[in-house]
Formats: sequence, structure tokens, C-alpha cells
Amino acid sequence: MNTEQLRYFLSVADHCNFTEAARENYVTQPAITHQISALERELGAKLFLRTTRSVKLTAAGELFLEDVNIMLEQQERDIARLRQLESMGDVQLTIGYLSSATRHFLPQLVRAYRQQYPQVQVKLMCNVASGLQMGGEQCAYDVLFSVLSDMDGWEGYLHQKLSSDHYCIVCPQQHPCLEHTTLDIRDLSKETFVCLAKSAAGYMYKQFYQICRAMNFTPRSVVECPTMEEVLFSVETGQGIAFLPYHIHNYIHSDLVYIPLNGAVPSIDLGVAWRHPSDNPAVEWFMDMVRRKLIQDPGFF
Repeated sequence: MNTEQLRYFLSVADHCNFTEAARENYVTQPAITHQISALERELGAKLFLRTTRSVKLTAAGELFLEDVNIMLEQQERDIARLRQLESMGDVQLTIGYLSSATRHFLPQLVRAYRQQYPQVQVKLMCNVASGLQMGGEQCAYDVLFSVLSDMDGWEGYLHQKLSSDHYCIVCPQQHPCLEHTTLDIRDLSKETFVCLAKSAAGYMYKQFYQICRAMNFTPRSVVECPTMEEVLFSVETGQGIAFLPYHIHNYIHSDLVYIPLNGAVPSIDLGVAWRHPSDNPAVEWFMDMVRRKLIQDPGFF
């Protein structure tokens, strides 16, 4: 299937006449007929009902017409964007991100974006949730991936939910709590917990204590760390266990185990925020890709 065949198909569908379609495209009628027949063989379906007096689309032809219009419209948009890129020269896109929440999708997404828009210089800036929140309030990024609740009230940005995650207990292998397939947090009253410091991730810090209070549970001891990597390392070295979103399992820590919690465990939402309005076309190009992923593969995020 090629663009020429699609153009001929649209022309025949528009005129319902092979002769008129040939005239419009400055080719002979047999050439049009040959290309349409080749297209039908490739698709394995008849696109037109032909008689000596009329030509009309089949049911399959009607469906294919819709698809072709969508494909060609997208092609025109892509060509227009590439021409815009050529005329603009280099463009930069600054993306702020929460590493622990984006490790499973952001590398693939950025690679695909750079392949489609090679002239865009993508600048990736990793930070903790509080740092991203401050950057959002100061409009320091073009696009951000972080905790959705932190994005409320940012001026100059729109934001959208990407996914929800549930909390789990993270502990080292051989820990006694592994005797259970699921855990109730009240079973852990004698444990030392490791968590992100309030200054690094205020929302997660608050949720941890909200759940403990709701379950009439007070942690015996809490060790606070400034980064997620330090939390996981502390757990791995046996200093305590952690109460974290399940997506943390995307970190490569083979000695850690992730156990679901029973009871009233809240979820935590991941969101994307982007500058709006923005005179940087790379922002809208990137968000177009994000929206398509959400439609085509919601589990991607």
C-alpha cells in the first residue's frame, strides 16, 4: 500500500467513476484500475462495486475511506510539523520528572519523541516531588511528570491524570512478614519504617501518617530519607521496611519484595503537566504523543 494508491482510491470514491478519477490524476483509466485492484488484493476485500453503469463503495470500502482520511490527515500534520521544524532550527523541550514514578515508561516515550522530532533538544531534569512542585510554581519546565495532587493551582499549566497506583510494603527478602501473602499494616506495629522526608515528598509523607491514624496504628520508629534511592537502600540493608507505591518495583533492587496491603489503603495518582499557553511547538508535539499513548495503550503509564 502506498500514497499513490490511497490518492487514487479517494479520487474514485469521490467521483464514483474511474474515468473521472483518471482524468483528475492525469493517468490512464487502466492505470487507475490496476492500482485499485492491487490495493484490493493487498487488503483482501473489495472496495468498489462495479457495473457498466455505476461505481459505488462496498461496506468495506466505506470503512476504509474513513481510515484513509484519518491517515492522510495525520500525514499532512506530520509534514507541516517537519517543515515548521526546518524553518525554526533547533528547539528545546525541558521535561521535569519523578524518577521513581516514570522509570517504566519515560525512557521509551522520550526515545520515540526524539526519533519523530530529531531537531528538538530534550533536556531531562530529575527531581524529588517537592522540587518538581517548586519548579512548576516557577514555570521552570515545559512538561512535568509528578504527583497529580501537587499540580493543583499551578499558573500557566494544564494537567492530566495518567495513572493510579496502590501502596504496598517493601521489605528485604527473608523478612518475617513474608510469611503472609498480604499484610494488614496493624501487624507491623513493632517495625521500623523508612520513608521519604516531608521536605522531599510532602503528599506521600502525609498519606503515610493518615493511614496509620485511620488504622489506630502508630509506627514504633520512622527513619526519614531525602531520596527514593536512599529509602530503598535503607530497606535493602535491613534498617527498616517502607510503605511505598507499587510502581517502585521498577527500580532494580533484586533483594527487595513488594507485598500488597489489606485495609483502607489509598491510591496515589501520577499526572502530567504542560505549559499552556506556550509558544514552544515542541510542547504540543510531545503532548500529542502522550495523548495518543493514553488512547492506544492506557496501561503504558
